[in-house]
Amino acid sequence: MAPPETEPDSVVATGNDSLERNLGLLESTAIGVGTMIAGGVFVLSGLAVANVGAAAIVSFILAALVASGTALTYAEFATIYTVDGGGYAYVAEVFDSDWSYLVGWLLILGYPASAAFYLASFADWFYRFSLPAIGLTEALPYWIPGAIILAVLVAINLAGTEETGTFQIVLTGLKIALIGLFLVGGFSAFDADVVATSFATNATQFEDIALTSALVFITFFGFEAIATSEGEIESPERTVPRAIFLSIAIVSVLYVLVVTVVVLAINDAGFLAFLADRSGLSSSAAATSFVAAHGEVAMARAAQYYLGDVGFYVFIVGALLSMISAANATVLAGSRVKLAMAERDHLPAAVDRIDPRSGVPTVAVVLTGGLILAFYLVFGVFFGGSPGETAGAHGLVLGLESLAHFADFMLLGGLVFVNIALLRSRRKNPDLERRFRVPGVPWVPLVAVGSNLALLASLEFVSVALGSSALIVGIVLWFAVIE
Repeated sequence: MAPPETEPDSVVATGNDSLERNLGLLESTAIGVGTMIAGGVFVLSGLAVANVGAAAIVSFILAALVASGTALTYAEFATIYTVDGGGYAYVAEVFDSDWSYLVGWLLILGYPASAAFYLASFADWFYRFSLPAIGLTEALPYWIPGAIILAVLVAINLAGTEETGTFQIVLTGLKIALIGLFLVGGFSAFDADVVATSFATNATQFEDIALTSALVFITFFGFEAIATSEGEIESPERTVPRAIFLSIAIVSVLYVLVVTVVVLAINDAGFLAFLADRSGLSSSAAATSFVAAHGEVAMARAAQYYLGDVGFYVFIVGALLSMISAANATVLAGSRVKLAMAERDHLPAAVDRIDPRSGVPTVAVVLTGGLILAFYLVFGVFFGGSPGETAGAHGLVLGLESLAHFADFMLLGGLVFVNIALLRSRRKNPDLERRFRVPGVPWVPLVAVGSNLALLASLEFVSVALGSSALIVGIVLWFAVIE
């Protein structure tokens, strides 16, 4: 049972006080940006432009605004509950019920599934682009590089939160620099008329713009990872809200710039001919549809077209770094949810153990790594198949898309409950001092709930069925083992 809620002051300092607060605004923002700019910037940007041209800028801005609705809720809670656990901790504090275990269960599976998706994407890219470049034998199992990266990330997270934060800053800085290089090359051919024409042509496709916005919404989930590590952030009541909105702003600007470059590229006859030649396509017309089906490859070729051969490999390295940094942030966030659950007796007491030397919840980190490996092998190997194959080794097709949708199901479910918790908190404790208040309550949280439910309804059936089954497993575990 969760401890009774105490709210005499503006900040409730519950949780494990063995954790050190050594993450500042820079580290916190790097966690958010690192999680948001994963493979999505390379894949979704090309797909979005193929759908609605330069109006994809509107789609990304809409997605950022919708995500900000829930981000506002997190920002308000962050000024009240300055502990690890993010959305789970907020729900547990507000409702003070063992049913909050289900929110924790959603997140402790959703985070590892997300990390497994990033690592499986890393393995796919490494197999297709890096192995030929460095001359390694293709006899090497394609999934081995992803497993090695996972082992490295777990080791870094076991070393200490400060080390993890520094690693995240370095990776995030590198990939932003590489994306910046790509943008410099792309904007060397900037033509305002091309962008304006593309926007005017697609601006009235309201339904397609909305659907594209729903598609790219998932890229802004990184704010949850910031809040989940709040117990290790300096002055969290100030730092967490700032990091949340700074991350969303940085990522929004980067996506708008990347979309602009992609628009320039697919309207450049020279680039389309170049893409057709390098990708073995029959014509420049075929190259346009190729962008939608293979956004990441098309963008890599755009880097090569604008920056020369070195640009292609700069882009590939940037994509690989993005996937690693997103996975690293997710390992950190996933382990802290487990720690918060153990503190409230929603997981075995052993998960609550803090290493006295590193100040890290070692059991929670190792458990998170184990779950990531399980998802990685099941979705990416046993039922995913190697890059280029259409079915897994056992005939059942799951793969990266199903893994991403499964992670979305779990995380979106958690976000719904967090927004509901804000409505309950305002009614339960109307006079509580809140250093940040969500405007427009109850309408803003209700809109956030509605948008999250709409996204849940859009997920593929197989992943929804798997997610629902996982919920049932969690309920069974509660009554059979944990309670």
